[in-house]
Amino acid sequence: MRDNKATIALILFMLCSGTIPLFLKYFTPYIDGWTANGYRYAVAALMYLPFLLIKIKAKKVDSKVWKLALIPTAFNIVLQSTWAWAPYYIDPGLIGFLGRSTLIWSIIGSFILFSDERPLLGSKRFWFGLVIAIIGFTGLSLGGKDIPYGGTLFGIILVLTSCLFMSAYLLSVRYYFRKTDSRIAFSVIALYTSIGTIIMMLFLGETMAFIRLPLKINFLIVLSAIIGIGVAHVLYYVAQKRLGSAISSSAVLLSAFYTAFLSSFIFDEKLTIFQWVAGLLITIGGVLLLTAQGKVKPQASQ
Repeated sequence: MRDNKATIALILFMLCSGTIPLFLKYFTPYIDGWTANGYRYAVAALMYLPFLLIKIKAKKVDSKVWKLALIPTAFNIVLQSTWAWAPYYIDPGLIGFLGRSTLIWSIIGSFILFSDERPLLGSKRFWFGLVIAIIGFTGLSLGGKDIPYGGTLFGIILVLTSCLFMSAYLLSVRYYFRKTDSRIAFSVIALYTSIGTIIMMLFLGETMAFIRLPLKINFLIVLSAIIGIGVAHVLYYVAQKRLGSAISSSAVLLSAFYTAFLSSFIFDEKLTIFQWVAGLLITIGGVLLLTAQGKVKPQASQ
C-alpha cells in the first residue's frame, strides 16, 4: 500500500535538504562553522518554540520525550559541527560524493533495529532501485568535466564522521519517537541542539557577527535555517516514520541531483550530458524505491 503523505513528505524533504550544501558553501566567506550552527539552530528552535509551549500547556508533551531527546541531540550536535565545517576544508563536489555514505549506515542500522523493515531484504524492487540510484549517483559525481577532488584529509574525515553521526541521529529519532508527533520530537531536539551550538558559538565562534554582516546574508541565514533545518527535519521524521529508514535514506540520493542542478545556476557549475543521464537514472531508482514501500508497515502518527 502506497503512503501518499509519506511520499510527499520525502519529496519535499529532498527539495529542502538539497539547498543545504549550497547555503553553507555560500556562507563560508562571511562566517565560520560554529557561528553558522549557532545562528541557524537558534532560528530553528525559535521557529518551533511557540508550538512547543502550546503543546506543553495542553499537556501533550510526554515527560519521557525530554529525556529520550538527549540521545539524538548528542548525535546531532556532532553531526552539525562536522558538517558545517566541512565546506571550509573540502570542495562541494567531493562533499556530495562522500556525503552519501550515510546510506550505508542507515540501511544496515534499519535492518538491525527495525523488524518492520526487514521484509525489504527480500524485495527485488528495493534492491534494483537502490542499485540504479547508486549507479546514477556515481555517474553524477564522476561524470563532470573534472572528477570531484579538492579536499584535505581533515576535510574527508569531517564528512565521513558527519555521515556516521547523521545515520545515528536519524535512526535514533525513529527508534525513540515512532509514536511521538514529529513536530514535538523535533521541537525538543532543536531546543537542546540550539543550546549546544550556541554555547560552542560563544566560546569558539563570532557571537555578534550579525552586526557586521550585510542584511542579505542575515536574511539567507534565517532562510536556510527555516528551510534546511526547521522544515526539512520534520519532513524527514514523518517520511522515515512511515516509510522506514532504508527507503527514506536511499531515496534521498535524488537530492544530490537536485543540488547539482541548483548549483549550475547559483555557482555556474554546468552539468554535462553524462550527468543529466545519471540524474535520470537516480530519478528512476528513486521512483522504484518509493514503490517498494508496500513492504513496510506505515506508522499512524505524524
